[in-house]
Amino acid sequence: MRRIVMPVLLLAVAFAALFGSNYLNDQLHENLGEVATDDSVPPGVGTPLVSTRRLTPLLAPSLTKPDFFDTLDELMATAPSSACVHVTLDDRGPAFYESNASIQVMPTEAFLLLTLATAQRELGPDHAFSTSVLSVVPMEGGVVNGDIYLVGGGDPLLLTPEFAATLEPGENRLHTTVENLAQQLVDDGLALVTGAVVGDATRYDDLLYVGTWPESLVASENIGTLLALQFDDGWVQFPVPDPAGEGEEVVEDAPEEAVGYQAAENPPFYAAALFDDMLEARDVVIRRSPRSEAVPDEEEVYVLATIKSAPLSDHYQQILDNRDIETTELLLKEIGQVTSGLGSTRAGSRAVETVLAGIGVDVEEFQLLQFDGSGLDPANVATCPVFTALLDSEEFSPFFHELLPTAAEDPSLQSRFAGVENPGRIRAFSGGSSNATAMVGYIDIGRGQELTFAFIANQQGVQDNRTLRELEGRIVTHLASLESKPSLDDIQLEPLRSG
Repeated sequence: MRRIVMPVLLLAVAFAALFGSNYLNDQLHENLGEVATDDSVPPGVGTPLVSTRRLTPLLAPSLTKPDFFDTLDELMATAPSSACVHVTLDDRGPAFYESNASIQVMPTEAFLLLTLATAQRELGPDHAFSTSVLSVVPMEGGVVNGDIYLVGGGDPLLLTPEFAATLEPGENRLHTTVENLAQQLVDDGLALVTGAVVGDATRYDDLLYVGTWPESLVASENIGTLLALQFDDGWVQFPVPDPAGEGEEVVEDAPEEAVGYQAAENPPFYAAALFDDMLEARDVVIRRSPRSEAVPDEEEVYVLATIKSAPLSDHYQQILDNRDIETTELLLKEIGQVTSGLGSTRAGSRAVETVLAGIGVDVEEFQLLQFDGSGLDPANVATCPVFTALLDSEEFSPFFHELLPTAAEDPSLQSRFAGVENPGRIRAFSGGSSNATAMVGYIDIGRGQELTFAFIANQQGVQDNRTLRELEGRIVTHLASLESKPSLDDIQLEPLRSG
């Protein structure tokens, strides 16, 4: 009998304590209004005696190891001084874990995520780049009595068949076929141009490269030019596969002894010259030599043909897959043109700052300095919380959840997280340079809970970031070992009183 009576008495005591605390709590707030359903209380009053907030420690994720945070501290102790990590849990409250979160680091290619988010808001996923052929006189009887203007709209992927043939098999590389524009004119009856083909690249500024890029970067043969009108990334010379199929490369439009890539000194002129050749190959007679200049102001213009790129939503994936520098930088100029009427890198960067401010990121507080759109400029700096704030934001979280690949899909992530249980739980972007690395993304820890993380590390004086990437992998792998407990939503706690 005592085995029954004692538990009953203990249960009665517990209920008495509960109701007593509720009574005291109600008396305390009797003249202060109803208790808010979100557990907030009026100024001067502490947390109610019975509150869901008192259960927060019990509802935080359990740790697979008792020394979970100690292990993170030990890993960061091996990092260079210019390294930071910032982790949030379901965008709830303060950081779940952070180390050196306030120091400035060079985020390298992670900066392109800022550019893509800004493009998504300011341009929209359906935005397309247009390249047009205009004239200041109408075409009559297949004749344009004057010049025709090839007007660039910033399309970063206007490619000739020769350049398209240089792409690796299976490479995810969208492109806009320039010859389709020439064919449109012929299909519409163009037979004679008494003037010239004139290239117009005035939608953007006339800087071939980002002005703050070091000369070594420009000369690396990895980056084409950045004008509103250019074909083949601005290359006038590039290796193409041997048509005989012997595996050797030949150089297009170059002496036999020349090798590698060479950028056009005047990309819009070069584009006009190539377009002139395309038309003449289709039996169109063009009386004058090509040149580059703007369409005359205050003249009525006639649109003879237009070609559009794929929508912006299709460009995102190929930017990530190929780390497409030219597309990212031209996208930043397009953002500047649309938001301010100035097609420049700086105008685009100001738009990025405005977008970040809209999600609560103060660029001064977060110590962000942006000089380009792709993250190549070594002067770019930010702090890790910039990226967790971006990925956690209500506006962009769905965008990045769809865009970022999982460790089960991306080959480079697969090899790095092969030992993680269910690697599809990790969704991340990884980038870097010879002396820096950055990884940002999400980790599903179960029960609908998720970590958002950013790890960035710089190490001057090294030419191989292998050690940094190994540390990065160990930190993210350790974060992925986290297992969640039920959340407040899972146990469906009700407030003590409803308003």
